[in-house]
Amino acid sequence: MRREVKEIFASESSLGLRLNWRRTLTLAFLGLFSAGMVADFVFRGLVPAFDPGKNDFLEVYTGALLWRHGQNFYDSGLATDTAAHLSGSNMVEAIVYPPSALAAFIPFTFLPWGWANFVCLLLAFIGIGISIYLLIRIGKFSLRQWSGLVLVVFVLSFDPIHQAFHLGNIALLVLPLCLGGIDLAENGYDFTAGILISLATLLKPQLGLWILIYYLIQLRKRFVAGAALPVVPFLVALLRYPVPLMTLVSGYRQNFQYHFGVGRHLGYTQGSLPFHVNVIQVLLYQLWPDVTGVSLLAHALFICGLLTWAYAVVWRGRFTLPVPLAVSSLVALSFVSLYHGVSDAALLLLVSCWAFKKDGTQMWNWPRRITSLILLLMLLPGHSALMRFTPSLATILTTSWWWRFFVARYFIWLLFGLNVVLLTALLKSAPRSGNARISYETVSIASPAVSQ
Repeated sequence: MRREVKEIFASESSLGLRLNWRRTLTLAFLGLFSAGMVADFVFRGLVPAFDPGKNDFLEVYTGALLWRHGQNFYDSGLATDTAAHLSGSNMVEAIVYPPSALAAFIPFTFLPWGWANFVCLLLAFIGIGISIYLLIRIGKFSLRQWSGLVLVVFVLSFDPIHQAFHLGNIALLVLPLCLGGIDLAENGYDFTAGILISLATLLKPQLGLWILIYYLIQLRKRFVAGAALPVVPFLVALLRYPVPLMTLVSGYRQNFQYHFGVGRHLGYTQGSLPFHVNVIQVLLYQLWPDVTGVSLLAHALFICGLLTWAYAVVWRGRFTLPVPLAVSSLVALSFVSLYHGVSDAALLLLVSCWAFKKDGTQMWNWPRRITSLILLLMLLPGHSALMRFTPSLATILTTSWWWRFFVARYFIWLLFGLNVVLLTALLKSAPRSGNARISYETVSIASPAVSQ
């Protein structure tokens, strides 16, 4: 009998030792992988910040400098000459950022271009850390659990995050504003949340606008007041700007056509960039080469998705569905027919707060699994791989219809699949009865207690 007891204790001790070794090795791997991702940000982003050339921030910096001097920041010729003088870039500058974003970055123009670029990248690097912290808060993760550790590594290795950082895109400055606004709103701090999300919208409307809409349609008075606060000084400054408003509008239209017009590099007709334009029009145009018809069909798909979202979230769900799921679905829908850079997909990481969780009886059901799989495929550096290896492949391969329709545009298919899965998850999660209504006030008041 004693011998059997000793054998049981010995086997349990051996099992515990093996589990400890596995945990240690896994933690070491996650730590080394995270360190590698941080090194990529530093050595491929911050270190070359002073090198001459163009990145996305140069457009914002140039526009902000022209704003500061009271000149027409939508004058492409003037902007191109200014950017060349600042950074040595020989590329055309046709600014399409909103005036609000240019006004917000005026303080950077008191620094030389190299230092301003470095500070912007440094803030973006800090923004990644803040975004991780906010995702952990929103999803109520813990770094003592595997899901929390996986989330950290996932964010650090997410390809749109890396692209945004290496390109100097301000999406990484907008991301923590969006996530911070959501966190504050869900914990009852509506006024401050409104300010943050309004600022995010003024900086990058294609990201912040959808979160702003989600909370505005709930008619939360303090949120509306907070959201209106940053808009007032900007409107006053714009109305008092020395360049006539119609001149600015005309210049913006010309710049917009330069980027998104027929045959241009950010459009969906012949001549567009082969990998980085991710609207559904790119696929539809290959099947039906009619610009007007394809545009109408793509926007119709977007509206159908929007109506489905409203039915699930507003009509049936009464805003009681998981916020990361509802907001992420609304943001993802905007990718269907409205232009987004790959960097903007960084905001889609919000859905991980829903997809990575295992809540009670809903133990990682199939919508969460597929969403996690799609995010994993988005994590891979597919755009970089296509740009690097496509020139060395046979022309007969890269010009084939299936390559142009599926391989080169894989990111569009991932976004489309994500929309289908998220809308399905919303419909499955929405209560069947209209009586299951919970007001946002109840949710907001209860949230701090839950988070504690």
